[in-house]
Amino acid sequence: METEMQDSLLMRLALPLLFSFTMLVVLALLFDYFLHVTGFVWVGRYLGVTGTLFLLFSFVYSARKRKLVRSGPIKTFLMLHCRGGWVGTLMLLVHSGVHFNALLPWAATALMVIVTGSGHVGQYIYGKAREEMKRGVGNEKLYWDTLTVRTLGQWRKVHMPLVSLFLGLALLHILSIFFLWNWR
Repeated sequence: METEMQDSLLMRLALPLLFSFTMLVVLALLFDYFLHVTGFVWVGRYLGVTGTLFLLFSFVYSARKRKLVRSGPIKTFLMLHCRGGWVGTLMLLVHSGVHFNALLPWAATALMVIVTGSGHVGQYIYGKAREEMKRGVGNEKLYWDTLTVRTLGQWRKVHMPLVSLFLGLALLHILSIFFLWNWR
């Protein structure tokens, strides 16, 4: 039974994405450290704008899914969504740095990390798990695969409300910057 679980969808798909998610955080910390050591901390401010643009670009997938964008393969849009979200999250993590001076930006950052994690689980793992399970019917590890797919099938119930909440917090953060910025 232990061998079956080690060869299950959970292990084959979740562990590589856990690695991707961990690398996202590690790279953000390393990049932020590099900016501090080299005296380019100010670059982080502009990564906020760039990261936000990457995240906005990643929403083209949602537009394609809802047929607001009518041409192009949905899988290409999904790949752009995942990669744009990953790069945008990386930039925004560096933008937020390790400065604990305001609650709103940190709440938005924490929510962004959770949304990114749930996005990893949902679109990539769930989709791949369903495909692999269809091919593996009759296999002895079917129990673990079925359990994984059934559990992951609930991801949208978590992901979509979190995306909405994150967008609200991010918008409040951006508006507060414009309101509180020293415009002289």
